[in-house]
Amino acid sequence: MKNIFLIITCMLMISCASRKMTVSQKETVLKELKYIYDIDQKFAGLPPKGLIDQYGNKKGWEIFLAQRDSVGNDNQKRIKQLYQQYGYLGLNQVGEKETDFWISIQHADNDIAFQKQMLKVLKKEIRKNNAPKIHYAMLEDRIAVNLKQKQRFGSQVTYNKIGQAIPKIGLIDSVNVEKLRKEYDMPSFKKYYNDMTIMHFEMNKEQLKKNGINEPQLYK
Repeated sequence: MKNIFLIITCMLMISCASRKMTVSQKETVLKELKYIYDIDQKFAGLPPKGLIDQYGNKKGWEIFLAQRDSVGNDNQKRIKQLYQQYGYLGLNQVGEKETDFWISIQHADNDIAFQKQMLKVLKKEIRKNNAPKIHYAMLEDRIAVNLKQKQRFGSQVTYNKIGQAIPKIGLIDSVNVEKLRKEYDMPSFKKYYNDMTIMHFEMNKEQLKKNGINEPQLYK
């Protein structure tokens, strides 16, 4: 029995050791994470003006979305490989670049099973202070919306006819959402939704003005 225990212990130690990074490996990982984050953000907004000018709005959007899907799939492969080799790359391993690792998990909407797996992992990492609580909350909401379910935290938004941010699909508990958001280190509901409303207005200013909306419609 003692021998079996020693063997299992050694296997666990080897497994943990294989997840540690040398200085050289860390440099490579950080470069990979920077690439993943930069290209994710490149396709996070609107299509480039040049693309719309060349192909028109409809075709331009189709090309842009196809490119975004391709980039997203490639990023997911990269993240899965990193996770398989090093485990969750959290604050203790890569510092603030944990966000660069998490972002592609958050955007892996075509692989909800993977998102669910990472949500469980995140819960454990948060207990070890290796990931911010807000990333757990945002991923939980993302999964809920992907499953056509209401959210707990209200991090996923859509916009009404006047360009005002509203919770996508709705909230589970609107009465206690502020308390819950505070517990997970999230900005207040009002501030977050006003910030999102302002951003949406700036990105869609021309169309909103055509509809008679000349300024962001903020929550009072």
